[in-house]
Amino acid sequence: MPAFAYLLLPIFFWSGNYILGRITVSSGIDPFSISFLRWSLACLIILPFAYKKLRLERHIIMNNWQLLALFGWLGICNYNLFLYIGLTSTTVTNAVLLNSIMPVMILITARILLGSKTSWRQNTGILISTLGAITIVSRGSLETFLHLSFSPGDLWIITAAISWAIYSVLIVKRPKDMSLIGFFACTALIGTFIQAPLFFLFGHGSLTDLSVSNWGAIFYMGLFASIGAFLCWNTGVQKLGAATAGHFIHLLPVFSIVLSVIFLGENLLSFHYVGILLIFSGIFVATMLNKKITKSQTPQ
Repeated sequence: MPAFAYLLLPIFFWSGNYILGRITVSSGIDPFSISFLRWSLACLIILPFAYKKLRLERHIIMNNWQLLALFGWLGICNYNLFLYIGLTSTTVTNAVLLNSIMPVMILITARILLGSKTSWRQNTGILISTLGAITIVSRGSLETFLHLSFSPGDLWIITAAISWAIYSVLIVKRPKDMSLIGFFACTALIGTFIQAPLFFLFGHGSLTDLSVSNWGAIFYMGLFASIGAFLCWNTGVQKLGAATAGHFIHLLPVFSIVLSVIFLGENLLSFHYVGILLIFSGIFVATMLNKKITKSQTPQ
C-alpha cells in the first residue's frame, strides 16, 4: 500500500468518529463513558493478536515504560477524552476549524522538540490548505469567520490538538525494537487504565442506558477509529515523518463533509468545492511537489 494511504485511512476513520462522537454526546452519553468504553473495546479486540508480542517484548516495555506511559497519556487518553468533552459545548464549525490548525501545531512542536525545519514550499502548502479548511468551515463567508465565538469547548479542542501534535512528533522515538502492534496494544492499555478512574468518578451514565445505535457507534470507534486509525497513522508517520503527516489533517473537514452528504443528506455547495481544491493543492505543494523538487536538487 502506498505510504500516503496510511495517512488517508486514519483521516477517513476519524471523520466518522467525529460525526458519531457529536451524535453520541448530543444523545446524552457523557464523554468519559464514550472514551473509556471505546478504548476498553479496542483493547479487548487487539489483545488476542498482540498478546504474544507483548509477552516477548516485555523487557522492552519495562525499559521504556515512562515513554510508553507518555504516549498512552497523550495519544490515547488526552486527545480522545478532550475531543469528546469539547464536542459537548462547542459548535461543529469551531471544532473542525480548530482541528484544522493541527498541522501548524505539529510543525511548531517538531521544531521545538526535535529541531526540525520546514522549507518554504512546505510552509506555502500549509498556508494554502489552511485557507481551504477555513473556506469550508466559514462557508466561504468572511463575516462568518470573523464572528466565530469561542467557548470552553473550544479550549478543550485546542488542548486535544496540542496533545496529538506532541504525540505525532514524539512517535518517531518509540522503541525501535518494539513491534507496531505491541506498541499500540501497550499504549492503548495504559491510556485506558489512566481513563478508568475518570470514568468511575465522572461518568454518570449506565451501560443499560446505551441504545443499540450507541453501542454501534462505540464499536466503530473501538475498531476503526482506534485500532485501524492508530496503526495506520503510526505507520504513516514512520514512513513520511510528522511534518508530512500533519498536512493530511486538513482532509478532516473534507471527509466529514463527504460523510455528511452520504449519511445526513447534506448538499455540497460552491464553497465546499473551492475549499477541497485548496486543501488538495496545499497537500500537493507541501508533500509531493516539495519532495520532487528537493530530490531533483540533491547532488547525484
